[in-house]
Amino acid sequence: MSGATKLSEATLRTLGDRVQVPTYDRRGLPQGIVHVGVGGFHRAHQAVYLDDLLHRPGAPPWSICGVALLPQDARIRDVLRAQDGLYTVVERSAAGDRARVIGSITEILHAPEDPEAVFERMASPVCRIVSLTITEGGYYVNQGTGAFNDAHPDIQHDLAHPHAPTCSFGYLAEALDRRRRRGLPPFTVQSCDNLQENGAVARRMFLAFLRLRDPALADWVAADGAFPNAMVDRITPATTDEHRAMVRRSSASTTAGRS
Repeated sequence: MSGATKLSEATLRTLGDRVQVPTYDRRGLPQGIVHVGVGGFHRAHQAVYLDDLLHRPGAPPWSICGVALLPQDARIRDVLRAQDGLYTVVERSAAGDRARVIGSITEILHAPEDPEAVFERMASPVCRIVSLTITEGGYYVNQGTGAFNDAHPDIQHDLAHPHAPTCSFGYLAEALDRRRRRGLPPFTVQSCDNLQENGAVARRMFLAFLRLRDPALADWVAADGAFPNAMVDRITPATTDEHRAMVRRSSASTTAGRS
């Protein structure tokens, strides 16, 4: 641990040539993307792609607000907040290891602790996309029939408590209802999970949920919302103590993601 630099906005420029760091100004970047499920896959892929884009001249001034949805996700919230949203990704190949610091996540929220903040980030006119890495089970597909599993306890809870949800569909529904009432268009719902035609699955399952919650809201999202399909065929290996030690030896930070 001796000699390691604790990663933060204040220490970013001290890393010198030892590791690639964000060269764009992260201060005040609007959070055009709200991402639900800030796990290793998101941190090693979508957040990296936006970091790449932000280094390009004329890039749209967007950043990511990450949402940790589950009670046990408080740890990733704590780690990222302590590092000002910064973290290190390590790319390993036969040519060698390469570390870089990712700066595209500028805020992290823990939904169980502050649901109102999550609703308002999604309902903000700045938000254009809500992206999801919530695993296959997060879409509530009945594996026997392919239909929406409206009997799932998460769904039953969120239908009974629409303003105090616990699952991703409930959060999206509440935020979209606020946008509709404020005269704002729906955000794009971007599934990033490894499902065939994941956007179509997300649309079908989410609209089924909305029809049970509020048919008028479902009609509005069906008419004006977007659920693009995305190809996802990657994995992110779990970070081990060996990887952390290697990053420390390179004078980078302890890290939450690798590709």
